[in-house]
Amino acid sequence: MITSFYTAATGAIQLQKGLDVTANNIANVSTSGFQSQKNSFADLVYTNIHAPEDADTELVTGHGTKLAKADTVFSTGVLNKTMRSLDYALPASHQFFAIDTGNGVEYTRNGNFRISIEQGGNYLVSSDGGYVLDANGQRIRVEKEDEPAPVGVFTFQNCDGLSRSAGTYFHATELSGQPRVVEDAEVKQGYLEGASVSIPDEMTSILEIQRAFQMNSKIVQMSDEIMQTVNSMR
Repeated sequence: MITSFYTAATGAIQLQKGLDVTANNIANVSTSGFQSQKNSFADLVYTNIHAPEDADTELVTGHGTKLAKADTVFSTGVLNKTMRSLDYALPASHQFFAIDTGNGVEYTRNGNFRISIEQGGNYLVSSDGGYVLDANGQRIRVEKEDEPAPVGVFTFQNCDGLSRSAGTYFHATELSGQPRVVEDAEVKQGYLEGASVSIPDEMTSILEIQRAFQMNSKIVQMSDEIMQTVNSMR
């Protein structure tokens, strides 16, 4: 009975983590360029069940589940026309703008930019103040706001290897490989990309996780009641 208690408790804890991922997707449904995540659960170790001689010894018992990973779904959101000359969007998936955040170069699909007026000139920056980089990794000086800025567009050999940072940012890892410039990339000025979040899919995920969580919670409760009954019989 102790096994059932800990198995169900482990499942409930991991399902809560999965619910956090889904809730984060829904919370960012209005965030420009946000790439949603998808839960991936995996079984924990199995243990052979001791059986009498000549019985089926291939029987095993599981020990719950865990949130193995949360994969980023790299897809293109809806392009919304804003008529604002400092908004940029990438129609193709697996492409990113490069931003010098002050803590290194990070990559995003959020093209909601603005102008930073400085003593050395006017520079194109992200909504949180990071410098937007061109294809050569240099900061972009802006002379006329209405003219298209030469924003750099980058991709990676393995985008699934990118590591998520705060907000809509990603940074390169050994798994993703080094960023590569996308030659002749299409960039739409005056547009912003919406989040790649499907509310119907997220609501379905919430219902599935909620029901699984309720089942595990019920097993925890039942196991606790049985253990209390057994202990009271001593």
